[in-house]
Amino acid sequence: MKRRYCRGGIWRRPLAFLIWTILLTAIFITPVISQTFDVVIIEKPRYLTAYDAFQQSLASSQLAMFQPFIPMKILNTHDVLSDGLTSCIKIDVDGNIYFLLNDDSGKLVGWDKLGMVKVYKRKTFLQDTISILVSRKIIFQSSADGSRNSLTAGDHCIRYFENDGSLYLKRIGKDPAFGWIRTSSTGEGSLWKVVHMTAAQSEISLALHERIYGRVQQVNQTLAQLYAMLNRESGKRLTAPQWYSDPNAESPSFILIPDSAISIYPKSVDLLKTSLQTYLLGTSYNVLVSGNRIDIKPR
Repeated sequence: MKRRYCRGGIWRRPLAFLIWTILLTAIFITPVISQTFDVVIIEKPRYLTAYDAFQQSLASSQLAMFQPFIPMKILNTHDVLSDGLTSCIKIDVDGNIYFLLNDDSGKLVGWDKLGMVKVYKRKTFLQDTISILVSRKIIFQSSADGSRNSLTAGDHCIRYFENDGSLYLKRIGKDPAFGWIRTSSTGEGSLWKVVHMTAAQSEISLALHERIYGRVQQVNQTLAQLYAMLNRESGKRLTAPQWYSDPNAESPSFILIPDSAISIYPKSVDLLKTSLQTYLLGTSYNVLVSGNRIDIKPR
C-alpha cells in the first residue's frame, strides 16, 4: 500500500484511519486498574528538564502544564530514555506521561531551583470532586504560601490523596490553588459531599473520571507504539499525535498536539468522541469537539 506523508510528520489517510481503528479497538478491551503510587509535589516545576511520552523535549510553553504544587504520580523511579543511558523518572500528570531527567548524581535536573520537593509514598488517588456545604468550618492551607483560609459553602475541590489525616486537593473556580484540609469521613453529608454524576449540575465522579483519563492515556500509549513501528518500517522519524490534558479546565478537557491532526483524522477523532460519550450515558455531560480540543461539559 502506498504511503503518503504531510508536513509535520503526520500520516495521511487511509493509514491514519487504520491506526486509529486499531487503537480504539485496543482500548475498549483494556481494563483500568486502581493502584497506589508514590507522588511527588514540586514548588517550581518550570525548572525541570522534561520530555513527553514520545521522548521529545518539552518547550517552555509546554512546561506551563506543570502547575506549581500539582501532584505527579511516579510510574518508574529508575527509568532511562530510549538511548539506554539517560537517567529519568517516568511520571503521570493528569493522565499525561512525561519523563523528568536526572543529573549525574541521580537528582532531578534543576534540583537547586525547584524549591520544595516532597514525595509521598504509596498513595491511592481519589481524584473526585467535593462540594463544601457549610462556610467557615473547613480550613484550607495553601501549598504556595502556607496561608489558611476558610472554605465557603458552594466551593468545589478536587481531592487527590490522603496523608496523615489530611487531604491534598485543588480548590477550583475563579481562584484555583493546591493545598491541604483536615477533615474526616464523619464530615461527609454535613460539611461536604462528593458530587455525584447523576445530579443535574454534577461534577465528574471518581469512577467516571478514571475511565475517561485512563482511556485517553491508553490512546496516547498505543499511538506511541504504532508510530514507533511505522518509523522502523519507513526509516522516518515521525512524531505521533498525542492528547494532552488541559490542567486549567474544571472538567476533563484534552488538547491534540499537533493541532493539524484534527483536520487530517476527522473520522478517527469522531470515533474517540463516540467512545468517550458512551461513558457519559445517563449523566448531564456531553463530549464536544472544537478545533484541536475535546471538552466534556455539562449540557
